[in-house]
Amino acid sequence: MSIQNDQNLSSTQSFEEILEAVQPMITTILTQLHIYKDFDYYRHIASIAVWRAWLKADPAKGQFSAYLYSWIKGEILNELSKEKNYTERMTVVDDETLNYILNELEERDNQKNPSSLEIMLSQLKQIERKILLLYYAEDYSDPEIANVLGLSVAAIKKRRVRLVQRLKHQLFIVE
Repeated sequence: MSIQNDQNLSSTQSFEEILEAVQPMITTILTQLHIYKDFDYYRHIASIAVWRAWLKADPAKGQFSAYLYSWIKGEILNELSKEKNYTERMTVVDDETLNYILNELEERDNQKNPSSLEIMLSQLKQIERKILLLYYAEDYSDPEIANVLGLSVAAIKKRRVRLVQRLKHQLFIVE
């Protein structure tokens, strides 16, 4: 069954019948979205979307197959967005680097001197400190920070990325 000829779907059918009938539609959506990795995971997300659409469907509001298509595609796009945000925020650190950082922090604590990171942070402009604080401490997203500070999302993201790069560069060059 393709997206074009699935008009015989009805919200009065059982969930199992509908799920079986929309499998080609799910495959088509996954192909359109260029999903070739974690195919089974996104197929599962699509199945959940079918379940939610089946529960909320109102036959009086229009064609059920179009409603299903919208729900499935929307849920998959939401999941892709979450995945992208997660990968942008997560940094993978190998054990050697992590041990180095922990040893450096421990040595600095033993010296009772302010760390070079603390010194560098104190030298930042107020808006730069605010961006870092909101993003890393308060867990704000770039759009939320842009809204708070009255700047564009692109400007916030660019400033944050440059700040982190500059701090990393200074931190590892100074030592």
